[in-house]
Amino acid sequence: MKTIQVSFAILITVLFALMMSACQSPEVTSAKVYFQQNNVDAAEQQLLSALDKEPTNPEVSFLLATGVYAPRKDWAKSKQMLQLSKKISSTYREPVTGLTADDMLKRIWSEVHSQGANFFNDALRALFQMEKDSLLKLAAAKFQEALEIRTDQDPTYNGIVKCYFLLKDSANVIKYSLLASEAGIFDKDINFYYYQVRWTPDQRESVLSELAQATMAHPEATDLQILRIQYLTEIQRLEETLSIARQLIASDPNNVDYRFILAQILAKTGQFEEANLEYQKVLAANPDDTEALIRIAEANFKNSDWVNAEDYARRLIALDPKSILGYEILWKSLYNQGNLEEAEKYRAISKELQQQ
Repeated sequence: MKTIQVSFAILITVLFALMMSACQSPEVTSAKVYFQQNNVDAAEQQLLSALDKEPTNPEVSFLLATGVYAPRKDWAKSKQMLQLSKKISSTYREPVTGLTADDMLKRIWSEVHSQGANFFNDALRALFQMEKDSLLKLAAAKFQEALEIRTDQDPTYNGIVKCYFLLKDSANVIKYSLLASEAGIFDKDINFYYYQVRWTPDQRESVLSELAQATMAHPEATDLQILRIQYLTEIQRLEETLSIARQLIASDPNNVDYRFILAQILAKTGQFEEANLEYQKVLAANPDDTEALIRIAEANFKNSDWVNAEDYARRLIALDPKSILGYEILWKSLYNQGNLEEAEKYRAISKELQQQ
């Protein structure tokens, strides 16, 4: 997850060291002097007094937001003052930097979101589950703060949903997924996690119906297309799954994932010859792709097609002579065909590689 770095210290230095307008109240003038002296508390008192005396001056609330509350990381008050400044004058710009209230809200949101992103990335690197969960909770809290500043930001909804998904907190995954939708945001990752936590026996038909609508509206969302097929396969609606897979390939003939899924469904429905033709098409597009060979070898092995599993395992080993999985599939396929002596030979190689 990318982070955005914002330095309020630099901004405030420029903001208050350079601006000393002649047409301003004594309280605002005093506040700017206090800012230059790094006496933020005294500046705050002057500005609060000015706010009472000059309720229609957008500069006062802007200074409170940027000079007092943002450096203190009191985001709620900072947002409140920026919104007040904007309400007083939607065109107000800070004279030196030219920044508007919206510009500052974006900067504040960026800083808080970045803190959440940093906690999230630390959680992904954590070795122990307790530490990981603790960091994910900190990340979620920061993302929540960021959403309180700006409620229309896809990256923050994405981050908080991922946090709660990893924490296995289904209620909050659903809550923030729906809030994102209400904000007019479509994010394939958010939807992917949302439908996973909702995939329960009593909601299956509803999930499938919503997935059908989502994939129709967003055909580019490959993960959701695959998730829909996965769920239909899980409940043995194979003919429907097969029809969808063929439609997807017709719309995107070069999509290897779709073609591989079609091959798997064909195998599940007993159409092994056609399944292997699809596997061959996958390999023709990716002749040196060991991951594709692993997937195909495993798929054939799971379908008890020992001959083809052996063939693909040999191809895998030819590309990667140290492939433990390749030797594992090979010796087991040979064993299931009754070739015990040759199976033992490759089992020994597999065992030796595992010990290295």
